[in-house]
Amino acid sequence: MADSEFIFVLLALSFSAFIKGSLGLGFSTICLAILANIIELKTAISIVVLPSLLSNLIVMLQAGNLRISLQRFYLLILFSLPGMLIGLQALRSEDNRLSIQVLGAVLVIYGIWGWFNHRFKIRRELEKKLNPIIGIFTGLINGATGSQIFPVMPYLLSLNISKDVLVQTINLSFTLNSLVMLLFLISIDRLDTGSILNYSLGIIPVAIGVWLGGKLRKRIPEQSFKRLVMLLIVALGAVLLSR
Repeated sequence: MADSEFIFVLLALSFSAFIKGSLGLGFSTICLAILANIIELKTAISIVVLPSLLSNLIVMLQAGNLRISLQRFYLLILFSLPGMLIGLQALRSEDNRLSIQVLGAVLVIYGIWGWFNHRFKIRRELEKKLNPIIGIFTGLINGATGSQIFPVMPYLLSLNISKDVLVQTINLSFTLNSLVMLLFLISIDRLDTGSILNYSLGIIPVAIGVWLGGKLRKRIPEQSFKRLVMLLIVALGAVLLSR
């Protein structure tokens, strides 16, 4: 492992962690997009797994509102699991580029639409019916493409909830689904355990980056926060399309 490569990985982890702390999402997709420029994707995925879980846990602790998120969205979180188990079967295929590109296009279109039409709202009385449906489709798309934010992020953005409840709920979903994906990748021997050990020190800059980003998030007004999330969604969609 060259020193320059090690430093590059630490910088990528730190930058992605700061974005994660600031907006509550984007760590894995941003970090993988950066690392894949110099490292094999399988190795990059292995490097990102543990720091991603750590970033989720730190953001959850910072956001608070755990009880509120579980009370309102436990069905969304639970129903993502069967969807995830179905979607993960796509990882057995060597080529899922089409599904990734379709998702990337959807994210770009949604992000642009959301930027200009951010007043769209879903009534609270529809939540109980929609939560299981959104959960299933989020798990399905996550398992098939590795992207964790659609349709759960657009759905949560359309509800009347605070940014901290949104961030807590999205990271509960991220954490549970990431654990399922980790176990699945281990079961099909797709993890590079050597890379995980080599870059284990990466959890230190990740923890610092997420903590600093979380401090910034507290200072961002609600409406500005949602607009920044839309910009990040467009960026993540563009990253998926570029793959």
